[in-house]
Amino acid sequence: MNNKVTSRHGLWLTPVLLFSLLTASVSAADLAPFKKRFQFVRDDQGQLVKVKDSSIRMKFSIAPYLQFIKESLQQEQALMKSKSDYEGQVKALFDGDQAENLLGYGDEKSNGQAQIIVDSLKRIENVDFDKVFSDPGFKNVMTEFEWKLGDALEKLDPTVLAHVQDMDFFYQKRVTYQVLTWALNFAKKRLSQIPILNTASYVLVRVEELVRQRRLYHQNMLLHYIEQNSAENLGITHMEANHIMSSIYESRIPWYAFWESRAAQANWDKFGVNKFFTPIRVNNNRFRRMRSQYSDIGERLNYAFQEVTYEGERVVLNLFNTDNMFSRKLAVAYNLDKPGKTMRKRMVVQLAELGLSFLPLPSFIKGIAEDWMKSFYKEQVLIEGALYGHFESKGDQEVLRRLRLQVLNPFETL
Repeated sequence: MNNKVTSRHGLWLTPVLLFSLLTASVSAADLAPFKKRFQFVRDDQGQLVKVKDSSIRMKFSIAPYLQFIKESLQQEQALMKSKSDYEGQVKALFDGDQAENLLGYGDEKSNGQAQIIVDSLKRIENVDFDKVFSDPGFKNVMTEFEWKLGDALEKLDPTVLAHVQDMDFFYQKRVTYQVLTWALNFAKKRLSQIPILNTASYVLVRVEELVRQRRLYHQNMLLHYIEQNSAENLGITHMEANHIMSSIYESRIPWYAFWESRAAQANWDKFGVNKFFTPIRVNNNRFRRMRSQYSDIGERLNYAFQEVTYEGERVVLNLFNTDNMFSRKLAVAYNLDKPGKTMRKRMVVQLAELGLSFLPLPSFIKGIAEDWMKSFYKEQVLIEGALYGHFESKGDQEVLRRLRLQVLNPFETL
């Protein structure tokens, strides 16, 4: 197996050498946010046990999301009613994202992908969400879900990002999904009106995703600091850094892939390092082939993000993800010239997911459309933890504020 990767200067380096070069230039002064956020828990012998993030709250309440999504839906309804060219403005967000009607939706003249988003949004324009969210059955479903999910999260301890001593710490990977499955079935039995049931189902799915996403987002933030700093400056040894990375990547193995977990544990010293550096080489090569698309190549921020100028706008590219499942363009994680653009696009597709449930379409088209809508943000948001870490270490509060907003996760306490 070839473990070489490309440095920022185009040199072929082994992971160990690249790691040393990348961590050499960051000063200790940049680590104040890191030291405030992350806690290295050690045993009585001084051995590292786990890494915790003090910004993640233990106690779970569903109220922040209920308020957030209700207000977002009603604000979108107001936009639909107040803007004469609402449809055109929504479609403009997706210009150039698709070359053809890959969903087979709409007529030959329409962009099927953008049209299905518009049609989905129109389905929620006249829904009385005050009535939906105040419905006794809806509130009962949310209360039961809150209690069961909160209990599950306490057992999982969401503040733990890595556990270097207990290699099976993250084995209960499906516990929140099991709560979600119960809640969806409970909602179907308890709720009969379509607007209420569809909204409840949407809320349940999104809440489970969002609480699970926090750990992944903060793990990527931790990976940024590990990549950009020497282990000594972080207060750990080189091998402890390796074990932290192994724990992080082991936690991401699907619950059913027990054989991969066993393989990770058998190669605990190098598993995380290999998992970290392998996609960097692939993504660097892909970006090298695409450089001509950008009028200017700016600063490489870390392993996952690159500043460029694209179509006259200064943007930060996500080197790990494309714009969506039908696109070959690299995703724009943050637009330096139009900082609210990414957030707006994500809000539109997320609200359209709820409207999609009201559209009278075959289930297979709905399934593809839902996957496509999610592909604009689901994976992109998670890797942006590394981008947040970069701007946090730079002390850029305005960009951090914008990044917090575009996560669209009211459970985040960044």
